Amino acid sequence: MTDNIAKITKVILWVLIALSLFFALMLFINTTEEDTAWISNALSFTKILLYLTIAATVISSLYIFVMIFLAKPKKALVKLIPIVLLGVILLFAYIKASDIPLDMPNYEGDANVPIQVKWSGTGLIMMYVFLGLAVLSVIYVEIARLFK
Repeated sequence: MTDNIAKITKVILWVLIALSLFFALMLFINTTEEDTAWISNALSFTKILLYLTIAATVISSLYIFVMIFLAKPKKALVKLIPIVLLGVILLFAYIKASDIPLDMPNYEGDANVPIQVKWSGTGLIMMYVFLGLAVLSVIYVEIARLFK
């Protein structure tokens, strides 16, 4: 079963790489200010592919988790720890993020609304937390290596 999953994953990854290259090339070739409808269509198609990829990832992850849980419940509960930690970090970042719209003179767009500011702040705080954890883990590994 693992070989089949590896083959399917390899094919899917190559298809996604090909699509990514195709869209990257489309953005650099034949772009004029008068003819930009195809860019909007390409980005809509890309967004649909993104949603499908996220759905497939979530479904396959849940399926694998359920199979592991049915076979070895203790091992499955250990695999829940990172998911719970990620949820705790997300909740912490969401609580700490501000939802006050930014004061941006000469900005005419509609993206400066409280909900978008809140989620952008959440993403930034999560990035800072993970960056800090990465730095701390590198320091820990180097110090632990000195004592071996």
